[in-house]
Amino acid sequence: MSDLGKLLGGRLERILVVRVESREGKAKESEQPFQDLLAPDGFSFPFTLRYIRIVGTHNTVNKIFHIVAFECMFTNKTFTLEKGLIVPMENVATIADCASVIEGVSRSRNALLNGDTKNYDWDSGYTCHQLGSGAIVVQLAQPYMIGSIRLLLWDCDDRSYSYYVEVSTNQQQWTMVADKTKVTCKSWQSVTFERQPASFIRIVGTHNTANEVFHCVHFECPEQQNSQKEENSEESGTGDASPAGQQLDPHALRAPSSSSLPSSPASTSRSPSRQHQ
Repeated sequence: MSDLGKLLGGRLERILVVRVESREGKAKESEQPFQDLLAPDGFSFPFTLRYIRIVGTHNTVNKIFHIVAFECMFTNKTFTLEKGLIVPMENVATIADCASVIEGVSRSRNALLNGDTKNYDWDSGYTCHQLGSGAIVVQLAQPYMIGSIRLLLWDCDDRSYSYYVEVSTNQQQWTMVADKTKVTCKSWQSVTFERQPASFIRIVGTHNTANEVFHCVHFECPEQQNSQKEENSEESGTGDASPAGQQLDPHALRAPSSSSLPSSPASTSRSPSRQHQ
């Protein structure tokens, strides 16, 4: 059932809401508008209903609550809830799930979330930020209970990185869930932590042995074990350390450097609409 009129006396288990949000002090439609609203703990669906009331309680820009579209549907899919939030089993940091990169510099918008872990090189396929300035921030469609993430750091040469990861539900209070600032990190990174409510995940690079930029190719949360097994199987099967499956010529290719970034990455990286082209 997708029409509210058909729901009179019907059964409801899943609601999708599109909303208008604020970002950087400007009111505009959210880039990740859909939210799955499920029954809170102690309350069970399905049930018979005739009316649905949605009450806005907060707007970061003004005193008005905006809804762009509303749908009601029934689904047999089961969800795990913790503290009233969904505990996702599948990767929710995808374009299909309305996640987006709201801070970070890339030649291709949301390249971090497109799932491509093969086609990247010295000039494209990664998202980055200047060390000591800015970060890479992913916004999920809604708050989830997250207990793991997986990253692919740019690894077309022998460089290593250091970084830390924070999560937040409002971009005001941040909780550090991983501190890799004193660790030498390369290629795939599996990060697990106690489950936290999270709408925003911030990755802050603190060191790069090659230059002053932190580069990340892929991000997912929660970590997908099946994908990890496939990556390990392909690497052992080919015997090729290069993620793109190619023999790279360091003399013919130019490594990412601060010169490949916009002149002011701290200001340019704040909005996806102004990412490096």
